[in-house]
Amino acid sequence: VPRLGPEQLATLAESVIVASSIEDTFNEDIGEVLTRKQTSINESSHATDDRILHKDKIDVCRPTSLSNEQLKFDQHLVTPNFTSTYQFGLACPRDVIITLGDTVVEAPTATHFRYFETEYYKTLLYSIWSRSSKMKWLQPPKPTCSPTRMFYDVNYWQRNSHDKVPTSIDSNSSYKTNLNETEIAFDAADIMRAGKDIFYKKSKTANNQGIYWLRRTFPHLRFRMMHFPGNLDRHLDTSLVPLRPPTSGSPGIVLINQNRPPLVSEMKLFTDNDWRPIWGPLPATDTLPPFALCSSNRNLNLLSLNDHCVIIEECEMPLYRLLHDELGFDVITCPFRVLNEFGGGIHCVTWDIRRQDSCIDYFPNQDYEAECLLELDNYSDVVMLAHHVEKKL
Repeated sequence: VPRLGPEQLATLAESVIVASSIEDTFNEDIGEVLTRKQTSINESSHATDDRILHKDKIDVCRPTSLSNEQLKFDQHLVTPNFTSTYQFGLACPRDVIITLGDTVVEAPTATHFRYFETEYYKTLLYSIWSRSSKMKWLQPPKPTCSPTRMFYDVNYWQRNSHDKVPTSIDSNSSYKTNLNETEIAFDAADIMRAGKDIFYKKSKTANNQGIYWLRRTFPHLRFRMMHFPGNLDRHLDTSLVPLRPPTSGSPGIVLINQNRPPLVSEMKLFTDNDWRPIWGPLPATDTLPPFALCSSNRNLNLLSLNDHCVIIEECEMPLYRLLHDELGFDVITCPFRVLNEFGGGIHCVTWDIRRQDSCIDYFPNQDYEAECLLELDNYSDVVMLAHHVEKKL
C-alpha cells in the first residue's frame, strides 16, 4: 500500500511552509488488523522548525498572521448580538472559503466560534488579489448570528452537544433545523462542485436563503439542493463525493455515505446522466478521540487531485480497497488522524484556490428551471436511496 508520510508530502506541493511538532503513539484500530499512527499535540508543539517542500504543478499556500503577534484562538469574541468563549482555529479552510470560477466567496457562517475565521486568511487572499487581475472577491451579507433572530432555539449555543441536538428529521419537519430563514447562511463545505453544477446540502449550517443568494449571484452556474433525511449535520463532503465524470463507454462515479443516504429523487440527476452511485465503506473505526469535533464518517473526507488520483487517511483500508482494488484509482495514503481533534479530514484542510479546468456540463439531461421552482420551505420528500439499489461490480 503506497503511503505518504510528512516527509513525502514533497511529492504534492511546491512552496509550503510546514510547522509541526508531534508525538506519535500507536493504537490498534477497531475491526482492522493494522497498527495506526495517531498523532497528538503536546506541550512542545509551539517549538517548530520550518521546512520547505517542492513539487511541480501544485502550488500550496498557507495562511500567515496579519502581524508578528501569535494568533490567539482562545480569545473571546464579542459582537452586538452574541459572545463566544473560543474560536475554531485555522484547521479547515474548506469550511469557510470556496472558489467558483474566478470568484472567491467567503461563506456567511452562522457558527458563533467561526464568525471571524476568514479574517485569518486575509493576507493570503490579498496576495492572490495582487497577483491576479481576474480575481473577484465576494462575501454575502454577514449574518448577525443573533440567537433571537436567526435561531428557533435561543439557547442552542449554550447546549450544543450531539446528545441534545437532533441530527435527523421526521416526515413533517420540512427539513427545518435550528437555523431559520431570516438571514443568508451557509458554510463553504455545505457545497460540492462538479463542473457547471454545484450541490448544496440543507443542514444546520446552510439554509434555503443561502442557495437563493448563490443562484442570483452566479446565474451561469446551476445550484442543486440536496437533502439527507437521516442527517441534518453540517457539510456535504462526507456524504456525496463526485470522483470521476462520465466518459464515452464509462460511467461517472459518485461516492455516497451509507450512513447518510440521499433522496432517490435527487440522485436521479446522477443516474439520468450516466453517473454510477457507489456506497462508500464504513469507517475503519467509529472510535473517536475524546474531544473530536467530527464524526467517524470523516473516512470519506478525501481529496481528489484529478479523476484518477485521490488522497485518503492511511487507516481507511476498506476505502483504499474500494478505490484502488475495485475502481482502479491511484490512492495516496496519509497519516491524518490528528485532525479528528480539530474537526476535519484531508478534504477539510485544503481549499482549491485554482484548478486548471473548464466549466464542463456533466449533467446535460436535467430541467433546471423546474429545480429552481421547488418550494424548499415546505419540502417533504423523505424517500431515501436504498443500499441494495447499487449494482455490484
